[in-house]
Amino acid sequence: MEKKTSTLGSILPMMFNPGAFLQNYIQKTPLIFSILVSGLAFGLFFLQTGLDLQRTDQKTMDFVYTIGGVGFLYGGLIIPLFGIMLWLFLKIARSKSTFKQTLSATCLSYSGLLVYSIFGLVFLLFFNWRTSVAFGATGAVWSIGALIGTVRQLSNGKTALAIFLATLFGTVVLFSWYYVANI
Repeated sequence: MEKKTSTLGSILPMMFNPGAFLQNYIQKTPLIFSILVSGLAFGLFFLQTGLDLQRTDQKTMDFVYTIGGVGFLYGGLIIPLFGIMLWLFLKIARSKSTFKQTLSATCLSYSGLLVYSIFGLVFLLFFNWRTSVAFGATGAVWSIGALIGTVRQLSNGKTALAIFLATLFGTVVLFSWYYVANI
């Protein structure tokens, strides 16, 4: 009997056990959904940053809207670009992962950021916390672990490659966030 998973049901498994998810469900997850996950994750993360800065009178609401849109575009365009670069690295490493599988898995690796960002917005809106670091940055760091598991699974167990690439992409993400927040 074939196991079924809903599209939304792919977020938590990818957050906690990317290797098992990739083996069982990645082919059934639509690519557009995967890209939307990373787009929403970064959109909400950057939105939290803008709201934190606006609440401390460092930025205006125009900045909040702009940074939220920039985050959505970042997650919807830059993260898939990371997926393309990852696919090229994996081809060099003789991986048999497909382009769609690699791109989808890279985007879904940021499922943890999406979950953390949703909780962060709840705490920001209802408890008046500043949450971009406590929830947003933590979610971005959590996603590095999921990306390590993803790359390891897609590269047939090459742990050193997984750690190197996930650390490289994670560093770029955190510096990008820092740069955009300080414009």
